[in-house]
Amino acid sequence: MLSILAWLGVSNAAELKDLLADSPPSSSSPASYTPSPTVYTPGNRDTSEGSTDESTPEPSTPTPDPTEEAFKAISAGDCLALYDTGRGGTTSIDWSVDVPPDPVSCADEQALVRVTATDTACPTSYGKSYWSYRSATTGDTAKLCLTRIYHATYCMLGQQSGDSISLAMMTAVACRREPVPTPYNQIMHITGVYRAPAGANANNCRRAAGDQTRYWAWLVDDGATLLCTTIYQGG
Repeated sequence: MLSILAWLGVSNAAELKDLLADSPPSSSSPASYTPSPTVYTPGNRDTSEGSTDESTPEPSTPTPDPTEEAFKAISAGDCLALYDTGRGGTTSIDWSVDVPPDPVSCADEQALVRVTATDTACPTSYGKSYWSYRSATTGDTAKLCLTRIYHATYCMLGQQSGDSISLAMMTAVACRREPVPTPYNQIMHITGVYRAPAGANANNCRRAAGDQTRYWAWLVDDGATLLCTTIYQGG
């Protein structure tokens, strides 16, 4: 025992105890462990804790546009009780209704326009025009190409300057003397709608020998029809 103490450099057991108390732990002593905190980042979440998948909502059905549907319900060949009121003046057409009406028989006196085509470029000339509508719901544009149907005894709007009269070809008004929309100043009475002879003019509008009535005439339907009018003189 004394030889061991001497080898360790101590003289008694008390010094040996103090020596052992001051010595660092050996490499075989277990080290303490502190767990690192778990950090979660968006998109890298631990799914073992459970996650909720949000289902993709189904696309909503757009609200129907009744006006667009009314336009699409009209077909080429249909006839409509539709006319220009004249309130748009000479630069635009003010149609008599906001939505295309149901078709009527083309032989009916209520038929004032014939639909010649839909959703295409429309010709514009004497007695030809179009009506278009762009839907705010779908963004689509519907178009009706229209040709005027003329009936004898009906009245239209005219703009007279001197001896010359410009006829508002798509208009229809009541045959009675009353104020008319600006810039029109005449109500024109249709006296006849005839198949146009070669070289047709206002002289072909006379209804009897010696007829001295003043007529104003127009060729419509691409020159196939002679439209005869007078200034309305009724009450």
